[in-house]
Amino acid sequence: MAKRVLTDVKKSDPRRSLDDIKLPDFINVIKKESTGSTNEDIALLAKQGVAPWTVVQALVQTSGRGRHGKSWDSQIGNLFMSLLLRPDVNRVRWGELSLLSAITVASTLSDYIDNQIIQVKWPNDVLINGKKIAGILLEVADSYVEEPSVIVGIGINISKAPEKFEYPVTCINEYNSGHISVDDVLISLLHHFVCWFHIWEDIGFGAIKDEWMRRAFKLDGSVSVENNNGVMAQYKFRGIDMEGAMLLDDENGKRSRLLAGKVRFL
Repeated sequence: MAKRVLTDVKKSDPRRSLDDIKLPDFINVIKKESTGSTNEDIALLAKQGVAPWTVVQALVQTSGRGRHGKSWDSQIGNLFMSLLLRPDVNRVRWGELSLLSAITVASTLSDYIDNQIIQVKWPNDVLINGKKIAGILLEVADSYVEEPSVIVGIGINISKAPEKFEYPVTCINEYNSGHISVDDVLISLLHHFVCWFHIWEDIGFGAIKDEWMRRAFKLDGSVSVENNNGVMAQYKFRGIDMEGAMLLDDENGKRSRLLAGKVRFL
């Protein structure tokens, strides 16, 4: 297991870079000027046997991907990175990393933005005042590697938000007048990820769930869920359970749970 080494992280210091800030020494960051997809890059490295906690970060990503096969608008000045993990927990729990990643991003954003306006939307969108600021994509790399691994892809809008998007978006610089570099956010993100990851490995999902619920977007609000036949049904969103499943009440109060699916918050 990776050793627990953390160093102090100062907020919003533009002079910080990966060259002069001490990260935990088990983290290896590979920086690229441009790439197609950092998730695809890290998957290839996993096949070659690189160690967990290897990170690929690119200044420009030309074929970024989000959930449900959607493209991720990857503009220069924002953070695009992928992290390789080999969790020391039962594989049936790996899906919890999706929600862990969301609260890691939320914790990172609280270094630069008012903590009260940062929310998470099931399963792993991160919002500022209801506007999307980050995207997360988890993929399991097990079909071509000796040790099954998890790839966590994260994109955070720092200096720019996409101009044309299907829903409201924002960026850090809309809420912080200081100069915040991509390296600055990456360093903070990795420190927060180490903290939350080891809480999850050592203690379990409970603390992750509590933090996620504290930041939950539209808790007790209405949602529309698409079933396998493409039919939409309306429910009340009651939070998540200890497996990260969405808890939903129908109009009669009957509760169901959703582990994956297309959900629209109303």
